Amino acid sequence: MESEERQLDLPDATYLVARVVMSTLMVFMQWWWVNLLPSALERNLHFAGASLWVFGTVITVAAVLVWPRTDMSGALLFTLPTDLVALGLLTAAVGSYEDPYYALFFAGAVIHAVRTRLPQRWLGASLLGFAYILGHLFGHHVTIEPQTYPFILAKVGMLMAFSWVLGQLITEQTEKTMSLEVESEQIESLNAQLERRVTEMEAVAKVSEMLHSTLEVESVGSDVLKVLTELLGWDALSVFVVDTSTGETVFSATRGVSVGRSSFSYAPGESLLEIEPDTGSFACLEVTEYHKLLVVLCADARHIEGVDEHDRRVLQAVAAELAVAVENSQLYKLTRRLANTDELTGLYNYRYLQQRLDEEISRARRYKKTLSFLMIDVDDFKRINDTHGHLVGDSVLRELGEIMKATVREVDVVVRYGGEEFSVVLPETDAAGAFIVAEKIRENVAVHRFKDEDGEPTIKVTVSVGVANLPTHADDKESLLRAADDAVYYAKESGKDRVRAPRIRLTRFGEPVAAPYEVSDLREGEA
Repeated sequence: MESEERQLDLPDATYLVARVVMSTLMVFMQWWWVNLLPSALERNLHFAGASLWVFGTVITVAAVLVWPRTDMSGALLFTLPTDLVALGLLTAAVGSYEDPYYALFFAGAVIHAVRTRLPQRWLGASLLGFAYILGHLFGHHVTIEPQTYPFILAKVGMLMAFSWVLGQLITEQTEKTMSLEVESEQIESLNAQLERRVTEMEAVAKVSEMLHSTLEVESVGSDVLKVLTELLGWDALSVFVVDTSTGETVFSATRGVSVGRSSFSYAPGESLLEIEPDTGSFACLEVTEYHKLLVVLCADARHIEGVDEHDRRVLQAVAAELAVAVENSQLYKLTRRLANTDELTGLYNYRYLQQRLDEEISRARRYKKTLSFLMIDVDDFKRINDTHGHLVGDSVLRELGEIMKATVREVDVVVRYGGEEFSVVLPETDAAGAFIVAEKIRENVAVHRFKDEDGEPTIKVTVSVGVANLPTHADDKESLLRAADDAVYYAKESGKDRVRAPRIRLTRFGEPVAAPYEVSDLREGEA
């Protein structure tokens, strides 16, 4: 097992080096200078004190360098008894030479003041002072002269006072350093929080910009989830917006996981979502509710459980933006639908017809396809209003729209042209096919019985249908509409309740071809 390398700071290293140097000097003094002492007892005391000091030095260096878990404070307390006895013996041995070892007492007090805590600091300084006094009291084998007491006490007082002052300074400096460290950590924490808040605000602003850059909110759903997953650090995420009044999911987006269902029913207190992802366990969290729109976030159960109050506020900010964007998108779609829909019948209106014809004619020309158009007029509709009232007339128009939608293909466009007139756009349908569709509409209307003011199916209605085809009867939208209108007029003129094509071939500029264009009456088999 490798031993942990010990890193010494400058004060500790300086103390150890000074102690080793002092031990070396003591060995030298024991070898050369100690022979000058007048008595064998003093020489023996010096030898004993020097030996104990060197032993304490070895123990201190070994404790600090060999055992990494031992700090300088522990080493000082561990060797304090040995140092006290050693310094007392050395003082007793050489006290008559004007205290050559007083500096070691002073240095010991300083190092204890610097490297130990307050109770240990006072203990070390007090014991050092006591050892100094004892060394002088029992030096020279006799009690020292009374007049020397003030000087000894003054030295001990200086030692204690210096240790106290230095200890106070060290304590204040340590407290200031710790306070600065705490403040520094607080500042770093605040900076980290500030950076996180800025990141979150930027993410919320980015999401808001995405959501409000388009009224088709579904187109940016994936980008919104990308920003959220990067902000939260999650791998997978699903977001659903539920209309709580209907239980319908009006918006959903998923990133990073395969979801079993893209929509779900909402009911308070019930399970919101059944998801079977490829891996992991998903859980859902109701984030916010805005105008009956509930935003639900689903992710790994661990992430959901780990959402704290701050994360919830961020998610609520994003969810609020999403709910507003979804509501705006719904209003936009409703506005578009109302703008393009006839209020009475629910069919497309004249405005939408103009737009759709432009698109279909452009597509027919691009791909060299044919396009047919039916103009349908209700025969004698004024008689229905006069006889049964306008409410019945409105009901008849609604039923007519339903009959026409049920008769044509899903790709065909049924339009209320205006009043009692309807029209049908038949993409990729030639003139013959258009005649068949027109005849089906005419027959289905003729056999149907409409409800009167009493709710009884007694009213019989017929329609006249005009068929026009591009490029057979027209070259552009305007000529196609005129051709269909001419065909309806021809059907009315021919006796109503029938299908007709234009009597003349119209050019792009609306000018007729020299010869009139006669067509067949499919109902009667005329050529």
